[in-house]
Amino acid sequence: MPLDAKYRRTTFTWFAFASLFTFGMLGSVLGPILPYLRAIENISYAQAVVPQIAFSIGGGLAGILGGKLGRGHGVPVRAGLAGMTLAALALAFINQYPVTIAAAFVMSLCGTSTLVALWAALADAHGQMRSVAMTEGEVAVSLGGIFAPLAIAGLATVTFGWRGAFVAIAVIAAVVLAISARTQFPARPPAPELSGRRRSGLSPTLAVTFLIVAAEWCLIFWLASYLNDSVRIGRALSIGMVAVLYAGMLLGRLVASRLARTMSAERLLAWSIAVAACGIPIVLTAHGPVVAGVGIAVVSLGLGPTYPLTSSIHVGASGSGATGAVSQMVVTSAIGQIAGPLLAGLIAQAVGLRLGMTVMPVLVVGAGIALWRHSRRRASMG
Repeated sequence: MPLDAKYRRTTFTWFAFASLFTFGMLGSVLGPILPYLRAIENISYAQAVVPQIAFSIGGGLAGILGGKLGRGHGVPVRAGLAGMTLAALALAFINQYPVTIAAAFVMSLCGTSTLVALWAALADAHGQMRSVAMTEGEVAVSLGGIFAPLAIAGLATVTFGWRGAFVAIAVIAAVVLAISARTQFPARPPAPELSGRRRSGLSPTLAVTFLIVAAEWCLIFWLASYLNDSVRIGRALSIGMVAVLYAGMLLGRLVASRLARTMSAERLLAWSIAVAACGIPIVLTAHGPVVAGVGIAVVSLGLGPTYPLTSSIHVGASGSGATGAVSQMVVTSAIGQIAGPLLAGLIAQAVGLRLGMTVMPVLVVGAGIALWRHSRRRASMG
């Protein structure tokens, strides 16, 4: 029997993908609208990082609470999507710096609570084929991430303005919420017994998570500003080019979702990190839209599959059950979401954003080293 014959998409799987698409839209708006927010609210690079820090803190808090929130009745998913949508509308239409910070926090707190429940449910529902399900789920996130910046850039030039994109996203979220009322969630299996071979200390898979997420969010958060300020590309085109980032991630996740049926997650992750490392120098040395676009495409192709692959590896290695493992991933990711953009922003405040973005290759190389440590630890444990 071929390996992929065991993988079946259920009604819940498709609902989870729709919810992840909605999360992808809402979760990707902060970076693309940053040039507008900086102009409207008159904030510096350093001040612009604060909403991202609030976003990351909200996600970290959701991760800490994630293991305590049930998901069988779907309340965390519905409440999370509704709260994230309302906060996004506040972010778009109020445009006061304190409200922007608060809205970013609430968006992440609510959205990440939904995310924890959905990832854990997908992992439980698909068992050994979770790498495929979680990678396909990230495809849905990528599609949402492509839609949002394109909608923002496209509507910015017409009567509706860039805020019209938030209205469109809110309508889509309302449809998904209506569908959720008829969706049955999979039952949570019993928590696994802890293996006596587990070692103490920081898991290498969590180190990979921190480093990859820090690099990814450095790029996501600062890309539009980097293209506009350092590469000297127009604001509308810079925002539109963020879609190249999400399109590359989408392609990487599509390819990985097919390869994951026949190739180990560890091997796929190693290749993904290598591809990302090859693209970063192209982005950092770009002086025009063509070269920048090529670099963004290569980096995103590599970065795209890294989070779902690392999640799958960590779920299998942690011995904490799917919900506990996903919660650990989310908390670690929140720290990375703060560290990457903050470090780049602080450097940018002193010497410019192009040099600030040089934190990315350091982070990606570090992720490769952490993955190598995981492989050695796994081999030593038999």
